[in-house]
Amino acid sequence: MLNGTRKLTLLLGMSMIGSLVLSGCSGGKTASPGADVKETPRVDAYNNEPVTLKFYSQSAGVLNQSDLDALVTKPVQAKYPNITTQLVTGKLEELITSGEIPDIILSSNPQLINMLQLGLGSDLNEFIKQEKIDMGIFEPETVNTIKGFSDKGEIFGLPFSMNYGLMLYNKDIFDKFAVPYPKDGMTWDEVIKLSRQVTKLQGEAQYVGIDLQTPSILTGPYGLSLVDAKQEKSLLQNEGFKKVLGIYEQNYAIPGSVIPQKKYTYGIDYFLKDQKIAMFPYWLAATTARLPQLQEQGANFSWDLVSFPSFAEKPGVGRQVDFHLAMVTPTSKNKKAAYAVVKTIVSEEAQKTMNRGTRMTVLQAPGLKKEVAVDTKLYDGKNLQGIFKVKPAALPKTTKYDSKIQSFLTDAAKSMAYDKTDINTVLRIADEMANKYMQEEKK
Repeated sequence: MLNGTRKLTLLLGMSMIGSLVLSGCSGGKTASPGADVKETPRVDAYNNEPVTLKFYSQSAGVLNQSDLDALVTKPVQAKYPNITTQLVTGKLEELITSGEIPDIILSSNPQLINMLQLGLGSDLNEFIKQEKIDMGIFEPETVNTIKGFSDKGEIFGLPFSMNYGLMLYNKDIFDKFAVPYPKDGMTWDEVIKLSRQVTKLQGEAQYVGIDLQTPSILTGPYGLSLVDAKQEKSLLQNEGFKKVLGIYEQNYAIPGSVIPQKKYTYGIDYFLKDQKIAMFPYWLAATTARLPQLQEQGANFSWDLVSFPSFAEKPGVGRQVDFHLAMVTPTSKNKKAAYAVVKTIVSEEAQKTMNRGTRMTVLQAPGLKKEVAVDTKLYDGKNLQGIFKVKPAALPKTTKYDSKIQSFLTDAAKSMAYDKTDINTVLRIADEMANKYMQEEKK
């Protein structure tokens, strides 16, 4: 998966990083170019010597030291009291340039490609082998996703917390219009049909059936890659994208679902605070994070959740896999301690505790799913177990171009909503913009 440009970026990044640290730890020896990429670090057992490990969070939901302490420090110090943890912040590129490279990166799977391009990935295979870590304990798609970023079977990180797609719904709106509630295992066609029944104007209040947000909500579950990675050409005119945008076209055609030239997507606050959205596809982790604030504000209402809807031709498949992972950087001077930390946070004991709180486990043991968030009491009386009736979709192949190209797809949906532009036209325009963008990036 590493193309020539990416390999060069990785080697240059590693060469730069190596020059910053090797002079202080190699006894004056000169490292060969790319040595850190090729070498497999010797894995020794950590002997509990005092050490401070620096952590960096890249889209992993660790916003401050308190977050790090709850997730990492507490379970680690129970076993290794001489390990001190420190969260470093700032721009990652600037930390690399200054030589202040963290020991451990906590990241999300969409960010993994960026971490590798910065030269921050090291192969954990030897560590996994020596510590006898069974990769079969993890949710399969988390491991498959990580392996998908390697050329030669490298494993650049271990998953430590899982996210899960779901669909929230407002019971009060369904009750108001005497419409049956959504169910687990619904198809998108069924959801759109339900949306038509609850998109209504009552007095001055406009109720919207569903906020489909941006097309990425559905392109991932449908398994659509945006780019042919080998040829570096856009795939936006493939039939799958027409299928996905067909769902959006149906929804935009419902009277009241779009405020002409003003609003076609509404956001989670319109569901939670304004309470004018009947259904909202979302994430478990984000829901768990927002519910306490909602209760504190006294804006609670009658709501529940069901499994993330599926395409009729992909029954039982929900939202794309999403998780957080831990990476040990190649330049860490404290690899033994870093490996001990990673092993600890993926241990069954630590995972059980974390799972009962605000983060879902990555372990696939069925019994653990029944304990998700139980200590928070946030889902008491809710259909939380229903979300597990579908499995996460495999993550499509990703490239460094994806983020920008997603914006072209979002613009396509906006044009459909506001200007009633047909699917073929918006995809042709998005495809042309995507190819032009990639050509410019290569210059």
